[in-house]
Amino acid sequence: MPNIDMLLKNQEISLLSKIKKYRKLAKEIKNHLDRDPDSWGQYQSVFNQEINAIFRDLMLFEKERLAEGDDVSVYKLKKMFIKKLRADFLYGEHIRWSLEKPFGYAGDYKIIDDMYRNDPQTNGFERLFDNYSQMSPAANAIRNRKQDIKKFISTIFKSRRGDCLKVMDLASGPCRDIKELLDELSPAAGQISIDCFDQDQGAIDYAKNLLRDYPEIVTFYRQNAVRFALKKDVPQGKYDLIFSLGLFDYLDERIARHLIVALKKQLKKNGLLFIANFGEQYQNPSFYFLEWVGEWQLIYRSIEALKKIFLMAGFSDKDLRCESEQQGIIHYVIAKNPG
Repeated sequence: MPNIDMLLKNQEISLLSKIKKYRKLAKEIKNHLDRDPDSWGQYQSVFNQEINAIFRDLMLFEKERLAEGDDVSVYKLKKMFIKKLRADFLYGEHIRWSLEKPFGYAGDYKIIDDMYRNDPQTNGFERLFDNYSQMSPAANAIRNRKQDIKKFISTIFKSRRGDCLKVMDLASGPCRDIKELLDELSPAAGQISIDCFDQDQGAIDYAKNLLRDYPEIVTFYRQNAVRFALKKDVPQGKYDLIFSLGLFDYLDERIARHLIVALKKQLKKNGLLFIANFGEQYQNPSFYFLEWVGEWQLIYRSIEALKKIFLMAGFSDKDLRCESEQQGIIHYVIAKNPG
């Protein structure tokens, strides 16, 4: 068996070598962009390649060591990275916001809506970092997820031929998806009713302003999802559709199961539950940029692991449908309540 200390030492040497190369390139690019801050476009490709090379190494090292049960080496390398190297990557509004967490939690409504809008306002060296974040497969998957839920709801809505559709959006965040959906459905949007639940009053205030043209259609409730999962007296058979796009990325299996049990009770007969969850952790090095630099930690689940939670919560296999966004990064389970 390889000596673990030697493996860690070799990885540190490899990482420091790549960082040295990156620092040289970054200094040259920054000096140029300090003089001409709008010329960032000519450097984006080579910049992305250098960042990916560094975080691909970290990703593969973690994957290999955890497969051997060696979480200690991963912990030590990450500790060294945070202490000595993270500052090299703390440029741009997006990654600093992720690390600092001004609203107290990762994946807040502002950072998600920034991903939705995909319109960085920085320039110069910082713009390279904001572009890298926005160009990442994770950000693209989040935008794809928004499009997928809009299409899903729209298809159900149109199939009902005028019957009112009662919807719950749990951990609703900025509600950009709801805003775009209602704009696209208008003037028929009056035949849909949406209850949005979020624990963050700031998110609710932001979304209320975004949806100010639809006060009769969208109602907001401040609700902690964990408490929601453990409530005994949930309303029965209220919704045709319940969906939650980002919440389950942060819930352990026990809470996720309790929550699905509670949500199932609130579905009407033949109602649908749509849950999204990030899948394979080792798909792309940009995930490690977000995790090691921005401390944006997710609970990744394979589609089988996500489906298992539904089965544990009382759904039968025949009532489950599994899909993914087009990159295969975010998985969906769509469950039908047979009543």
